[in-house]
Amino acid sequence: MVETSINQSTGLVTIVLKPNNSSSWQFNMKIVISLAATAFFISGYLAMQGLWLVFPFAMLAVAALFTSLYLRMRDNIKTEVITFDENTVLVERGSYHAEKSWKYQRLWTKIFIKKPTTRGYPKQIFIRSHGEELELGSFLNKKDKEILIKDLKTAVYA
Repeated sequence: MVETSINQSTGLVTIVLKPNNSSSWQFNMKIVISLAATAFFISGYLAMQGLWLVFPFAMLAVAALFTSLYLRMRDNIKTEVITFDENTVLVERGSYHAEKSWKYQRLWTKIFIKKPTTRGYPKQIFIRSHGEELELGSFLNKKDKEILIKDLKTAVYA
């Protein structure tokens, strides 16, 4: 997801990049709870029939599902904020707050796009200044990268 805001009076351009989220944390927890309840009742019934070894493996499967959804949702709250002002370009990355930031002088900064070597892969967008290179929006899909390219062109020439 790409959100761009341009302040016409100050010339400040802010681009916010976030991964696409297909479902919320609450929806994922409803899925885990429903699958855990189903697994609990079926494996509990089988345990009472003498197949007690099914129960721990069913709960292990539910724990693996919860862990994988948790890790996926944690990755989906990553955010990149690119700010262009008169003299600087600021790139900030983090989950709940800016954990890392890079500051470039706008005059010495170049934004360039690398075409993929493998057909079907999205383009890569980089910002470079003084030999230092940083990829922007690595988690974006093909459509969002095209939007980012268009918004970066607008920001550079604003």
